[in-house]
Amino acid sequence: MVALVFTFNKSLSSVVVFAWNCFIKPFFNKKRHGPEQQNNLELFYKNQAHIYDETRSVLLKGRKECLKLAASHLEKQQDLVWVDIGGGTGANIEFMDSVIPVSSFKKVYLVDLSPSLCKVATNRFKQHGWTNITVLVEDASSFKIEEKHVDLITFSYSLSMIPTFYNTIDNAVKLLDSSGVVAAVDFGIQSPDTSLGRINTVGGLINRNLTWWNRNFWRIWFEADKVFLDSSRRNYLEYRFGTVKSINSFNKQLGRIPYYIWIGCHKSRNEHLVNRINCLVTESPYLGPLNASDVDLSNAPISKGHEALVNNISKNLPYPSMYYQKEIWRVYFDDLNPQYEQFKNQYIYAFTWEDPKEDHKILKFNENDTVLAITSAGDNILHYACLPNPPKKIHAVDLNPCQNHLLELKLACFRNLHQRDIWKMFGEGKIENFKDLLLNKLSASVSSNAMQYWMERGEKTFAAKGLYDTGSTRWALRLAKGIFTLLGLNSYVDQLCNCETMEQQCKIWNTKIKPALFNPIVGTLLVGNPIFLWKALGVPANQANMMGPSVLKYVVDTLDPIITRSLISKDNYFYYLTLKGRYTRENCPQYLTTKGYNNITRRNPKTGECALDNIRMHTDTLNDVFYRLKQGSLTIAIIMDHMDWFDPSGSDAISEVLALKNALGTNGRCMLRSAAQYPWYIKTFEENGFRCEPAAIRESGHSIDRTNMYASTWVCTKLDDSTFSRRRSSRISSLKI
Repeated sequence: MVALVFTFNKSLSSVVVFAWNCFIKPFFNKKRHGPEQQNNLELFYKNQAHIYDETRSVLLKGRKECLKLAASHLEKQQDLVWVDIGGGTGANIEFMDSVIPVSSFKKVYLVDLSPSLCKVATNRFKQHGWTNITVLVEDASSFKIEEKHVDLITFSYSLSMIPTFYNTIDNAVKLLDSSGVVAAVDFGIQSPDTSLGRINTVGGLINRNLTWWNRNFWRIWFEADKVFLDSSRRNYLEYRFGTVKSINSFNKQLGRIPYYIWIGCHKSRNEHLVNRINCLVTESPYLGPLNASDVDLSNAPISKGHEALVNNISKNLPYPSMYYQKEIWRVYFDDLNPQYEQFKNQYIYAFTWEDPKEDHKILKFNENDTVLAITSAGDNILHYACLPNPPKKIHAVDLNPCQNHLLELKLACFRNLHQRDIWKMFGEGKIENFKDLLLNKLSASVSSNAMQYWMERGEKTFAAKGLYDTGSTRWALRLAKGIFTLLGLNSYVDQLCNCETMEQQCKIWNTKIKPALFNPIVGTLLVGNPIFLWKALGVPANQANMMGPSVLKYVVDTLDPIITRSLISKDNYFYYLTLKGRYTRENCPQYLTTKGYNNITRRNPKTGECALDNIRMHTDTLNDVFYRLKQGSLTIAIIMDHMDWFDPSGSDAISEVLALKNALGTNGRCMLRSAAQYPWYIKTFEENGFRCEPAAIRESGHSIDRTNMYASTWVCTKLDDSTFSRRRSSRISSLKI
């Protein structure tokens, strides 16, 4: 009891000291004792240096995350030289010891202008017995050290308190090694105006821009303590360095105080990439030749990434943030594309409905193929990549940035995690330590844009109900579960998912589930309701019109044959997932199996590459990607049911067919699925140089694949010019006759 009272009194005393120094004392006159900045710091910190760490844990958020991120982006983990600018009491260095042992650093410098805080730091280091740390009570803009260059420079809630921040950042630029990392965590406010003309350099816009009220309230509040939240400090960091990672967040415990975590590098670090920007093959600079002079660029489409790069160089700006990422998967995209607004910063699909096993059965991928497919949730892309002889290149295209964020996360997991963690995340859909994995193991392998998304939503996504209860289509699954509960079908659904024989499965379906699920009331109010189709299932009006006169019959024709095709418990992971919210080891996508994992991560002994290295993600329309690929470079395009969404009276279909024709080589194939047995746009393909053949036509009572969601699957093959001319002439002649 005595110890408890003592601890309480000590904590209360610390709070009182903190409140006095932060909220009351700044409004009193200050007595000068030395240089102005040092005087200000000492007046603020001298009486609270001894309780600084105890009172800042709630106020100064993101410090540990910043150090973890910085450590994960270092190219080496031994013989490092680190300068912690404004390091204060040395708490950062003490925490870093749990990430990278302080003893493994060749040298550590703590630079701070406050003697009181530096005294606390010196005592702390002596207690740990660290002899490789030097504490410098000097100005951050002019301090000197023995080394010419250092591997790591950090600013932890210090830049906002340094008046000469321009000089300080310039000094950091001179000190940082060409392969080094600079990291900052601090309070800060931004508005759209502060990023004008350099949006592509800032690493994403999630939570970045604040309202007028929030910007001005927090700026005025903190200036009373001579802490400056104006945007100029962060802007100058983003101008003098390249942005590797940028995270914008709020201290929710103290009224949503805005703060940011930022990781940067020398803005010319990847200068050699200029010669690898390829305008012939793809937007991604990494698919280009090592020397751009080796290829003929005449009549080549210019990539958006190349255009942005040239524009930045002309303004002496850093490269777009995408160019500073470690991995080569994500192709440059413009955050301000108005077409992204329709998705409201969320993905629609948490898993992919199309059956990739059928894709391979129909198209027979091989190592000479260059494949383009719609990303969706990326399950199809990973299936192609884990084949024994995967395509040499796989382009994943989706206009929704968040669908590509999901695929990018999956790729990062295969690059960095053990299979057991991958299974937890994408097999079970849940994992407890997501944030730690993201910061410590995955962050270096995802783009800044994807990092922002998963820092904001990741923990919630992989907790509670899990990954497969996210995305817009979760409402359909939730509604289905609600109906099962309302109709008393839950026990029968569980039995359906555990059947050992087809006879058992058919009996439960036909006698228990089907009569209740497809009764007139449920069928009319839900399945046949266009609002339900679009909002819950993502079926637009144009596609619904292609399903025939009765949407309810279409759904019955979809589900009925599934029951007689294969066991849901063992060989239909699509429906098992929708009913149970997870996969099983024996019933899951190929990429989640041990064999699939080994295939994806296996490196070619000659090139050192694995299937992951040949994937590129485009966040754009199919048309734009088709036209910016090298003409004739694709052998296969898989566009799912995409064209069902088009208006038959519009020009979208012909525009896409012509763009696709430009990207496909002769005899290149396009595979598509449709809600109609004979979709109207097949004629558009045939009129523009394609031979179109159905790979499967669904008849009532029969399934064409394990999902059976579509009425047909088609393969459209691009003809050479002479063959197309002969076919057209023959068609014209027959019409004349």
